[in-house]
Amino acid sequence: GRLMAPFTEVAAEHPQAWFPVARTAEEIATPTEDNRYVGFPYTKYMNAIMQVDQAAAVVMMSVKKARELGVQQEKWVFLHGCADANDLWFPTERVDFHSSPAIRMMGKKAFAMSGWNVGEIDYFDLYSCFPSAVQIGRNELGIAQDDPRALTVTGGLPYFGGAGNNYVMHSIATMMDKLRAKPGTKGLCTSNGWYVTKHGLGLYSTTPLEGKWEREKPATYQAEIDAEKHPKVEEKPNGKAKIETYTVVHGRGGAEFAIVFGRMADTDARFVAHTPNDPATLADMVEREQLGRPGAVQSFADGSVNIFTPE
Repeated sequence: GRLMAPFTEVAAEHPQAWFPVARTAEEIATPTEDNRYVGFPYTKYMNAIMQVDQAAAVVMMSVKKARELGVQQEKWVFLHGCADANDLWFPTERVDFHSSPAIRMMGKKAFAMSGWNVGEIDYFDLYSCFPSAVQIGRNELGIAQDDPRALTVTGGLPYFGGAGNNYVMHSIATMMDKLRAKPGTKGLCTSNGWYVTKHGLGLYSTTPLEGKWEREKPATYQAEIDAEKHPKVEEKPNGKAKIETYTVVHGRGGAEFAIVFGRMADTDARFVAHTPNDPATLADMVEREQLGRPGAVQSFADGSVNIFTPE
């Protein structure tokens, strides 16, 4: 709640925001009839909302063409640095679930291209489908938790509106307005696709570039990300195990089932399972911290879902 409350304050001031309402951290984090859990620990107010009617556009051209068309120079914004990279496609194969080698790498490459550093950025818009995406992006780009700079210029996907694959067009368009209003300032926008899988980053300013604009081909550094070590995955796990991370999926009527990513006690191989979906187990998983909790996992010959039973 504390992370996302400032996002709502930005949305409340944005003329195109779908939900221009400032909310407190407690209001965002507390489950109520209007703010039910969706995937514990996230409430509805922490989730991107795609049911919006929004549109945005960005016009790109060379300086030569802008002059030919009579575009006023005070409207020009330049892309100083950029990069894109992908984390491992299957989340089960990633080193952990709280980092992103791809965001770390593209931040390094984009800042090297621009000659800037993260301390020089005046405006951020970090992709914000869920709080975890913001936390991972912030940490990998080297933004301190207590940094006073806002992490969004729109209000983010849960509050400005998450217009499907077009949200970042809105964040870039808003960033252009912010930079034009204060010439010489610097902005950073990130994008994301799938499960914190596909990433892009752009660095912008009204200040013209010096020297040649040259972008490193992503393939030259993507191979380094792909080569990172990742855990073995056990598709048919049986035996003692522990919870690595988890969520409890809720419907409108309450908790429905839990998903566990776990590690085998003997091999440290990763597995995916459900828990028994009886109300007592699901309620316990919501009420008590489960990270590292021991138990036993079982697979089934008929191919049905693996089941992890906590001790």
